[in-house]
Amino acid sequence: MTSPRTGLASTIARYPVAAYVVIAFAASWALTFLVAVSVFFGLIALFGPALAAVIVTRADGSFSELRARITGWRRPIGWYAIAFGIPFAVAALARVALMVTGSSPSGLGTISAIELVIFVLVIGEEIGWRGFLQPRLRTRMGLASAGLATGVVWTLWHLPIYLAPELGLVAFLQFAFWVIPLAVAMGVVAEGARFSVIVATVMHGAANIATPILLPGVERSTWLILTGAIYWLVAVGLVLAARSRLAPDALPG
Repeated sequence: MTSPRTGLASTIARYPVAAYVVIAFAASWALTFLVAVSVFFGLIALFGPALAAVIVTRADGSFSELRARITGWRRPIGWYAIAFGIPFAVAALARVALMVTGSSPSGLGTISAIELVIFVLVIGEEIGWRGFLQPRLRTRMGLASAGLATGVVWTLWHLPIYLAPELGLVAFLQFAFWVIPLAVAMGVVAEGARFSVIVATVMHGAANIATPILLPGVERSTWLILTGAIYWLVAVGLVLAARSRLAPDALPG
């Protein structure tokens, strides 16, 4: 008779993407609802996607590929420059746009210690999003479709945060408008860097800090919509530039 553990592992291996989403959401959401108790739970919640990726790859025998992506930091320095530079370029363009309308912020902003900590800890997300989900979707989807699908999942993963009364549906939709094209752009960069989780983490972290540094004091809804629109243009440009160079049947391990 098959043991319950083996049976569960077999089910996970049969439906890896669905299992990943369920585990990532369940682990992170359970902790997110405890943030009111301590912000520490929110920091741990960042590792829900990583936990899900490890469980699924252990079940289907592909953990060595995930481990290679996590430890694969030796990539051309250009990929790190692109990963760090794109979010700051987007924020800079948004600042110029605000300057043209006469509402440009003055000076540069600062980032807090917790934002620096989160810059590093988003590796917990990236082990899942660009280390597992994006490359797994690329085996069955095109570059843009995989990025869009990853972006939708990534957006929905944040949903509990937007259940707070001070945020709500409108804020959630504005966030979706920003994060989905960012996911497409990150998917292109991550794939170009052979799905290095470290490169993806650099871009994720840069996207989080570029706005408070270059757009200090700008209302959240304004910068989400403005930088989101720019990210859509960047995403389209990156996909078009990469389409002839990258193919699903040539994915690195």
